[in-house]
Amino acid sequence: MEPKVLEVRSVSKKIKTRKLLHEITFDLEQGDICGFLGPNGAGKTTLIRVMMGLVKPSAGDVLVLGNSVSKNRKQALSRVGAIVETPIFFGHMSGRGNLRNLIKLHPHIPRSEHNRKVEELLELVGLKDRGNDRVSSYSLGMKQRLGIAQALLGDPEVIILDEPANGLDPMGMKFLRELIMRLRNEKGLTFLISSHLLDELQHICNKIVMIHEGELKWTGRLDDLIGKARWEISCEQPDKALSLLKGKIQIKRLDSRTLQAICTEDELQYLRRTLAEENIGLTSIEKSERNLEEIFIELMTQ
Repeated sequence: MEPKVLEVRSVSKKIKTRKLLHEITFDLEQGDICGFLGPNGAGKTTLIRVMMGLVKPSAGDVLVLGNSVSKNRKQALSRVGAIVETPIFFGHMSGRGNLRNLIKLHPHIPRSEHNRKVEELLELVGLKDRGNDRVSSYSLGMKQRLGIAQALLGDPEVIILDEPANGLDPMGMKFLRELIMRLRNEKGLTFLISSHLLDELQHICNKIVMIHEGELKWTGRLDDLIGKARWEISCEQPDKALSLLKGKIQIKRLDSRTLQAICTEDELQYLRRTLAEENIGLTSIEKSERNLEEIFIELMTQ
C-alpha cells in the first residue's frame, strides 16, 4: 500500500500553558488540492511551520511519503516545496539570478541541468521575459509567481502555500488558479493552500481542512462539506412543523411562515412525508446553494 503523500498525526503545540495546536490529524493523497482554513490566530501558520520542521511539535508528527519530519527532516522535506508567508528574494538580483542561486540548495539536481531547470520554471510561471529584471522592480504578483518557481525547484511532490494570493489582482488570481490546476493535472502534484479567499478555494479544492483556536473543526472532501442544500419552506402551522423536525434535520425558523432547512434530498423527502402525515400543508419549497464562506462561518461560530 502506497503511503499518503502528507500525514499530520495528532500534532499538538503548547507554549507554557497556552495551547497553539491540539491533536490535529488529517492526510492528503496524490493530486489533492486542499484548502487549509481558519480565522486569524487559529494556528494555521504554526502548523505549517511544524510541517516544514521549523517548529518542533509538543506531541505528534508529520510524515511526507512515509518519512517523519521530526526524525528524518532532510529526507521528508526533500519532496516538499513551500511558500511560508511572504517569499523573500535578493532585490538587487534578477529573478533568473535568484533562482540560479537557490537551485544550488538542491544537490540532487546535476549542475548541468541548472540553467535548463531555471528557464523551464520561468516559462511556467510567466516570468521568462522579465527574468533579467531586478526583483526590486517586480510587482507583488510577480514576486508571488517567482516564489512558486522557487518552491518547484527541487521537483517536489507536495507544495505548501501560505496565503499565495495576497495582494493579487483578479488577473493574478486567475493565473495562480490555472497554474495550480495545471501542475496538479500534468505533474500529479499535491497542494495544501492556506488562504482567506474562500471563493477562490472553492473553485480549485477537492479537500478542506478547517481549524479554530488550535483545534480541528473539519477535515474531508469539499463535496461532502457543501453537499447539503439550503431550502426555504413555507407551510401552514410552522411552529408544529418545527417541533416535529427539530433534532431530525438541521432546521430553523426564518419568519412567521417560513422555515429554513439545510439537508440532503433524502432528508427533504423525510420532511415532506412528516408534514403530509401530520396534515401540514406546504405552500412552497425553494432551493439555494450554499457556498464555502457561509459554511466556514457556521462552523467557526458553533
